[in-house]
Amino acid sequence: MLQHGHLFNQFVSLLSYCVVRVKLIHNQRPDIRAPVLEVSLKNDSFLTPGYLFVAPYETERPGPYIYDTDGDLVWSGADGSMTELFHDLQVCPYEGSDHLCYFQGNQIEGYARGRNIILNPDYGQAATVQSGNGLTLSDMHELNIIDETSVLIPIYQPRLYNLEAFGVPAGNGWVMDGVFQEINITSGEVLFEWRSLDHVSISETYTPIRLNSVVGDGLSNATAWDYFHINSVDKNNDGDYLVSARHTSCIYKISGQDGSILWRLGGTNSSIQMQDYNFSSQHDARFLQENDTVTVISLFDNGSNGYRNTSSTSSGIIVSIDNAANTSSLMKRYEAPDGGLLSTSQGNLQTLPNQHVLVGWGSHPSISEHTDDGTPVFFATINDPKAMNYRAFKFNWTGEPSDDPALRSYATAPGSATTFWVSWNGATEVDHWNFYGTTSASDEFTLVAKADRQGFQTTYTSSTYYSRAYAEAASSDGSSLGNSSVVDTTSTLSKMD
Repeated sequence: MLQHGHLFNQFVSLLSYCVVRVKLIHNQRPDIRAPVLEVSLKNDSFLTPGYLFVAPYETERPGPYIYDTDGDLVWSGADGSMTELFHDLQVCPYEGSDHLCYFQGNQIEGYARGRNIILNPDYGQAATVQSGNGLTLSDMHELNIIDETSVLIPIYQPRLYNLEAFGVPAGNGWVMDGVFQEINITSGEVLFEWRSLDHVSISETYTPIRLNSVVGDGLSNATAWDYFHINSVDKNNDGDYLVSARHTSCIYKISGQDGSILWRLGGTNSSIQMQDYNFSSQHDARFLQENDTVTVISLFDNGSNGYRNTSSTSSGIIVSIDNAANTSSLMKRYEAPDGGLLSTSQGNLQTLPNQHVLVGWGSHPSISEHTDDGTPVFFATINDPKAMNYRAFKFNWTGEPSDDPALRSYATAPGSATTFWVSWNGATEVDHWNFYGTTSASDEFTLVAKADRQGFQTTYTSSTYYSRAYAEAASSDGSSLGNSSVVDTTSTLSKMD
């Protein structure tokens, strides 16, 4: 285990400690009401460049969102739906370039039914991926693009199962099969399919039938016993898969040839001894390195599901497996600052290109970045007591929205000062704005001012009255990126402003 408290103290004098709020209401975009992201720890000297990608739910406006590390909104992909949720927003390589991808669908207790969406850099839809072979709709727990051509997705498939031993009449028992498929994005062809009930006995579960409504009572298709709860799938260069199952507290290496289980890490029947560490109810197991002798993986150790506890705090961990000795040891542990957090559901660990890690804290909608030795250099939280966020990521991203910038100009009366509000949802390359306006003396547009970009929304007030206006977005070299429509200056503000 890393002992990083003394390192944190060494850095504390260098940290810029701030709280930044994103405006919920924008004067020229009242339709965008993004959650507040409060940044409480930010060490710019050590921070990895990139934007934050989250998809909070059980909040006022669920949706996929991109923020910068100051907590300013960059892009809102919320479509106004209050019945659907979004998960797993990330940058994904597809057809030779970076795209955005996320899950969108309907929550059903501990799983979901929906679709996987891939967006172009202009935020237009490039592809939609759905489950195949006649199974139920895709689940929310994984969206992992492989080699830019295929995607790994989970499916929660109810199946009839003999549960007489659990007091369920013969012929009436239902168990939730944890399924994953690898699907060709373009053709929709199922390249590989694996089902937990073919390989993992229900006796391996730590979540007894009827534990709660999420686990299910096994009496119907809608209340099938979720004994496995698949929540991540990864693939290595050899074509084998890594599967995490929350309800068995086990990680499985699966043969890409025949689907057999090559090893189990954790759970009731582990084939690999865990030396001086443990985990439970885990999420987000990933291959990091692998050769004939050693396999290195990362995962998010929840340490609790609210019923069974193996730790007082959750953490992101990196584990080394000795393939010959069938033993494993803890290499690194990353904990939330100020005493840690216990997240009884969700969460992830992302390794960054500079060996830092980003941790999403799941049921606590917080995000932290840590240096390789565990020192926290960033911490932020979505400021909504009900909100949760399944995974959080950091990526570089260039957004080039196809729609125009949005401008609003306002003056209390003709002849008074004019205020301009401008934004461009999803644009990442704007350095400054050029405001142009017309006066009563001339119908020709003249440059009013150049204003540096101030975040999602830039505001500028001129002492001169302009009856009409437009805004031009410009890059750092002065190149024009796009213009807003010409708008009439208004003397009224809506109730939402």
